[in-house]
Amino acid sequence: MLQCKDVVRETSDYLDGDLPLFKRVGILLHIAICRGCRHYVNQVQQTIRVVSVTQPKEFDNTDTQALAMQLHAAYEKSQSDNV
Repeated sequence: MLQCKDVVRETSDYLDGDLPLFKRVGILLHIAICRGCRHYVNQVQQTIRVVSVTQPKEFDNTDTQALAMQLHAAYEKSQSDNV
């Protein structure tokens, strides 16, 4: 019989279907009797669902050349003010 630490270690592979039949059955039996591990596996499964549906919005419209020119101009101005 698997222990809780075994279930935690193998949860990702279990959910991905990457475990041999013997280990998969062992996890199924364990989560059938262990409420804590059952909740843990369900939480990981829900997290995977949410993350796979959510699309990150990373739109970076920064004009790096214009920004570099502004920084250079600010640096030049600070250098001329110090003279």
